[in-house]
Amino acid sequence: MIATIKAEWRKNRFRPAFLVSAGLIAGIVVLFYSAEWYQVTNPGGVRGAVSILTLYPDQFVNNVMGAGFPLGAAMALVLGALVAGSEYSWGTLKTVFTQRPGRLATLTGRVVVFQVWMAIMTVIIFAVGAGYSAVIASFEGHAIVWPAAIDIVKGMGAMWLVLAVNGSLGMALGVLFRQSAAALGVGLIYVTVLQIIVVRFITVFNGGTYKWITNWFDGQNTTALLNSFTSPAFGPATPPAIGAEQAVLTLFAYLAVFIVAAAVLLRQRDVT
Repeated sequence: MIATIKAEWRKNRFRPAFLVSAGLIAGIVVLFYSAEWYQVTNPGGVRGAVSILTLYPDQFVNNVMGAGFPLGAAMALVLGALVAGSEYSWGTLKTVFTQRPGRLATLTGRVVVFQVWMAIMTVIIFAVGAGYSAVIASFEGHAIVWPAAIDIVKGMGAMWLVLAVNGSLGMALGVLFRQSAAALGVGLIYVTVLQIIVVRFITVFNGGTYKWITNWFDGQNTTALLNSFTSPAFGPATPPAIGAEQAVLTLFAYLAVFIVAAAVLLRQRDVT
């Protein structure tokens, strides 16, 4: 198993999709901070929309959560679909399975490496957010005060879980369709369209009688988990219908389901 993980890491560490995603996620955080800073400081900006207090280092954990969903989730899904689906098009899986290790061992190594990369992307998000917030504080003459270490750890754990769940969905779809293109299309529609349209329909259907059903959607739990990282600096907030603990448990359940589904499909179906 260790050898399989090492082989997957050597194969994927310089993969263009991984390197590009790292740059894109860093760019997203920079764009978020730049847009918010512009709104605060530009005389022609929308005043009151963003508080300068949210851009300082003590709030960076809460602020970078905006990168997690839907953009970060969509990016993770794309990576998962590419990692799991591209080798079907290349025709390399038959050789891998013939030469050993077996199917499940190969998938396990791939999942481990992929989740490590989601952790790397999480570190990038937090590092860029922390660095940019420090730059803003220095420029504005504000004292640089960092959040408690436990808050940073909790934030990174939440961000990793969001990326891991959506990336695993992409991997499951890649195995299901045995290609990356169809997996990308279906996955992105699921994350960016169905999660929004279906949730809104159920919420208003029959006067909201069935609104409780939406509490079990992964998108709703993702939003609730990320929104739990807030403070008075962000203004008044409506208490979420889903608690952070429930959101974490639900997302871990989705993560397990997606990985098991990929394993079952890979083990029982032809790879061609």
